[in-house]
Amino acid sequence: MNGSRVLVLNSGSSSVKYQLLDMADGSRPASGIVERIGEGPVTDHAAALKQVSDELAAKGLGLDSPELAAVGHRVVHGGTRFTEPTLITDEVVEEIEKLIPLAPLHNPANVTGIKVARDLRPDLPQVAVFDTAFHSTIPEAAARYAIDVETADRWGCGATASTAPRTRMSPGPPRSCWARSPRRSTRSCCTWATGPAPRRCEAAGAWRPRWG
Repeated sequence: MNGSRVLVLNSGSSSVKYQLLDMADGSRPASGIVERIGEGPVTDHAAALKQVSDELAAKGLGLDSPELAAVGHRVVHGGTRFTEPTLITDEVVEEIEKLIPLAPLHNPANVTGIKVARDLRPDLPQVAVFDTAFHSTIPEAAARYAIDVETADRWGCGATASTAPRTRMSPGPPRSCWARSPRRSTRSCCTWATGPAPRRCEAAGAWRPRWG
């Protein structure tokens, strides 16, 4: 990668949030949000991504800039396969689409953001970060319902933002939060979006998903 900037996209169910981050100095040259998709002139997520591109270009930070090194995408559901940041390929996009029944409101929008960004800059590496990855380390007792094995998996979403507080609580690589430790630390994390999503996390990682 020649550039030092990364465009981060959160293509959600009703909005697209973006930040342009400079990894060389930690600055944020641009950020913004396109809201109420489908209610006005922004008819769909493709139009919203086009507006993001236009806003960046108006600031001289367009997607065609040689300073742009990569694009990161928030994806809600990664199933059992995607438990860490993943370099996006055609096959990865297909797998994310297969998971749409598990997140029918969000994954379609996430996929649209990926496809539009790849069309605009097919030469750039693009990476998906999955909400469900945060909860991938919880023990089986907390991750499964006591029902038929085909429908027993218990998913937690909306947790990508919880990774940062976990890292601040305990810098270093994640470890099992169920390990016995006299220095074990527990916090409550609450992310406010279209709906609140409180969750309990420990210094090591996820405790268990809040919702049933």
